[in-house]
Amino acid sequence: MALPYSRAEAKDRARSEWRGGCNVTLPSFNADFSGLNEAGIRHDIRRGAELGFWGTLVASESGTTFAEYKRFLEIAVDEAPAGFKIVAHLSFDTVEQAIEAAQLAEALGAEAGLLSYPQSFRPKSSADIVEHTRHVTDNTDLAMILFATSAWGFKPLHTAGFPLDALKEMVQIDTAVALKYEGGGSAVMSALTQVHELCSPYVIVENPMEQQIPVQAREFGTRWWGTSAYESFGDRVPRVMAALAEDRFDDAMDIFWSYNAAREAKGAFHASFAGANLIHRNGWKYLGWLNGFNGGLVRMPHMRLAPGQMKSLRAGLAASGFDLPANDDDFYTGRVQ
Repeated sequence: MALPYSRAEAKDRARSEWRGGCNVTLPSFNADFSGLNEAGIRHDIRRGAELGFWGTLVASESGTTFAEYKRFLEIAVDEAPAGFKIVAHLSFDTVEQAIEAAQLAEALGAEAGLLSYPQSFRPKSSADIVEHTRHVTDNTDLAMILFATSAWGFKPLHTAGFPLDALKEMVQIDTAVALKYEGGGSAVMSALTQVHELCSPYVIVENPMEQQIPVQAREFGTRWWGTSAYESFGDRVPRVMAALAEDRFDDAMDIFWSYNAAREAKGAFHASFAGANLIHRNGWKYLGWLNGFNGGLVRMPHMRLAPGQMKSLRAGLAASGFDLPANDDDFYTGRVQ
């Protein structure tokens, strides 16, 4: 299956057609972690579509081998219902692997790729970042979601976490269609405002954090967000986005505040591993499982999910009125084997 667009059409397609939110699909493994649980993965792709997401990021950084990740991507594309978009996660040990995954996603007809930078990539200048980015984009026609975050370790090049001059050049790449911006630290909205002014003529500019969605829709006219574990809150985030898209701001805010207890519980959970520069994928799997996703643990090494953390996350969702499983017994094995 070919890409549903040409290289020259990528920017216009994203700006005109991308609406809603891109959640995250984490891999499911067999009970003995010997391989992928394909039935569980297919269940999660369908569940994301059922909840109203625009599409999903097929996440790497979650215990798969490179060969398993490629199969994970193939399963996701095969299972995706019509109109449900698949985004490849181009985060691996080497840039060569990122290019290979992007080329596979292109061959499969996926919608886009989320650009990343290997841990070994230590740029000395903004030009180094641009050169690395172009090396990926020159080797595939896949539409790219650029990712600017302080987690890359680029702060020596700009205090906001990602050099603005690099961003200004990168967003003009013909296949760059969106910018996932998570810089600025505690000044995130001020930083986003500056980056939006600088980059929005070329790409969709957004901060994916769901707590920042209403202000972006109201002040910047944003209509697409991703990628993030929006599935932690069931269908509430897609409903917020839909109401905002229809200019029903009061309705959107009613939904937005309806799960604030869950938001606060997840925020406290994330604060418990601040500075790790690693997402607690098992925690995300648990929150997804509480909302009907397959569940099950990701392969080691990964952060462990403690019973007290599960209790706090469950309490936040319960206080927000989510319909939850009676207990956590089935989380570890997953819903589908």
